[in-house]
Amino acid sequence: MFIVLEGLDGAGKSTQVRLLRRLLAERGVESEYVHFPRFDAPVYGELIARFLRGEFGGVGQVDPYLVALLFAGDRADFAPQIRQWLAGGRAVVLDRYVYSNVGYQCAKLPAGEQRDRLMRWILDLEFVHNGLPRPDLSLFLDVPFSFTERKLAETREGDDRDYLRGGRDIHEDALDLQRRVREVYLAAAAADPQLQVID
Repeated sequence: MFIVLEGLDGAGKSTQVRLLRRLLAERGVESEYVHFPRFDAPVYGELIARFLRGEFGGVGQVDPYLVALLFAGDRADFAPQIRQWLAGGRAVVLDRYVYSNVGYQCAKLPAGEQRDRLMRWILDLEFVHNGLPRPDLSLFLDVPFSFTERKLAETREGDDRDYLRGGRDIHEDALDLQRRVREVYLAAAAADPQLQVID
């Protein structure tokens, strides 16, 4: 069983992952968990953290194709471990996967052909070229945008925030980007029955 939770920043994915893993454990199912991106991973994790801290420029200043390569590289590096867990009979639960790349990178382009072309390119890069395993189920947690705004305005804490080194995440700071990311996720879910919207 391979399940992915997707959503905007601050949508509650981490909470839902904890609840899902608890439910699996109560039913006797061993599960493994990974949060993408893996900021502690060599090469890609470090570069992704630098990008999200704004070291390469703002949200609209770095070509989304190049950014997509960084996030895809992180997942490609970890794919053998996911396959090993699945082959060993474990459930795998991920906080973000390929559709996060689609959502956040495509939202940086105008709706229409440019956005659609990048979406196809990312899906081909990750699933065909990089050969990532496809999840059995991907869930997009669609929360009211006012909830996202409120969560992102709060001080966010935890070990998963160390990559910021006291700074801010350029994706989280761009509420207009977050709105467009939601649009991309919903469009992707309308086109792909494997991506289910949970509202």
